[in-house]
Amino acid sequence: MTNHALNTIKNLNVAKPLSLTLVALSVFCSVNAYSQETDQQRIQSLEKRLQELEKQVQKQGSEHTQQTFIENEVILVDIPKTEQRASYEFAAPDKSIKLSNSDTVLQIGGQVWLDAIYNSGEMTNRAGFQPSSIAHEDNTTKDDTLLTVGQSKLSFKSFTPTDYGVMTTRFEFDMFDSSGDAGFHLTHLWGEIGDFGAGQTFSGFMDINSFPNTLEYWGPNSMIFVRQPQVRYNTAVSKHGRVIFTIEKSSSDFATPAVANSTDYNSNNDNTNELPDFTAAYLHSDDFGYIKSVMILRKLGYKTSTSKDTTLGWGMNISGLINLPSDDSIQYQFIYGEGIGRYVNDTCCNYYSDVAGGVDAGLNDNGNLKAIPVAGGFAYYNKQWNDKFSSAIGYSYLTVDNLNTQNDNSIKDSAYSTVNLLWSPDEQIKTGVELQYGDIQSKSGTESDNFRIQASVGFKY
Repeated sequence: MTNHALNTIKNLNVAKPLSLTLVALSVFCSVNAYSQETDQQRIQSLEKRLQELEKQVQKQGSEHTQQTFIENEVILVDIPKTEQRASYEFAAPDKSIKLSNSDTVLQIGGQVWLDAIYNSGEMTNRAGFQPSSIAHEDNTTKDDTLLTVGQSKLSFKSFTPTDYGVMTTRFEFDMFDSSGDAGFHLTHLWGEIGDFGAGQTFSGFMDINSFPNTLEYWGPNSMIFVRQPQVRYNTAVSKHGRVIFTIEKSSSDFATPAVANSTDYNSNNDNTNELPDFTAAYLHSDDFGYIKSVMILRKLGYKTSTSKDTTLGWGMNISGLINLPSDDSIQYQFIYGEGIGRYVNDTCCNYYSDVAGGVDAGLNDNGNLKAIPVAGGFAYYNKQWNDKFSSAIGYSYLTVDNLNTQNDNSIKDSAYSTVNLLWSPDEQIKTGVELQYGDIQSKSGTESDNFRIQASVGFKY
């Protein structure tokens, strides 16, 4: 081999094992395949192959992935992380699979999670800490302790380049069941391309990034939390700003009047969803953190055999995160609206909803449909003690401006607070202990509470 060929090999960037292996194979094959050629022909052929390999290596380095290697004809690549619930917020290698002869990268991930729970009160949501599920009567629940794997989950995400940008899809489910059992619970069935998305995912009225770093599954009582079918447009309007618009599935959860002249409404009420729900949001992010403001508009209506009525529902949600020194942060959310109860963690599914109904809207003293006002908020402080230990402490409050006609067991006020200590000995393991306290007050003034201790361990894959 001439000095010119040797210099070509030395100048090639073969830092990666892939490049070195391919170069060696290429040299070996070249020598055997062209053993009958002249020295000059062999050199020219070898230089051409080396130039092709160098272009391939440079192309790999310029792609969005950070690592690429071949293993049994399957390529594993690193891809950017996607949005997840805060309680799953411990890092893991984002390895993805790209099958041969395909442009689609498939990411498979999830976690195996165990919660060990002890309750002092009558909280009927056994697996999630939900204040409105606290019963006012004794002996409503049978067991004080629970072991559940409901926070375990599995997700499939795909990334496919197209002429219109990268197309992404997300199919995800967890095993959550409020009774503490484990079963299929669909969370996301979503697709995006460019600025457009469609399918089922987090409502545009909520902010998943404000979800505090709790061990428990349910989240603050005043938090907006709904996953539902929708169409979304999400685009940047400046270096730090984005606007998001959604058209979402409409559904109403009406209060049941406790009056004798509403028999027809109570027994034959049929919700009418003439229009979908509309949301509009603005997100501003910078070094300080981010702030997000969202507004929702709804048309609520019902129809019985003898009457019908409609009313307007609306709401505002202000949320965000503030970065503090030493990797600490504050997460917050404040909500107010009328006819938005279905979107709020505590008012969506009160333990007494079978007799009291929901809090989207109800009949007032005049028999007209009226949206029910709801207000609340939470704030959480996240403390990073060191690279392995962290804590989160916070408080959340919710209040409902009840109608005079609502049932006595309808939710009036509720409170939620937690504090924890979390330990991540490895980037794929998370464990900790959390103290939780919740309080619920009904329209009639009856008050109950629950204190819970939860220990959890999660293994992310």
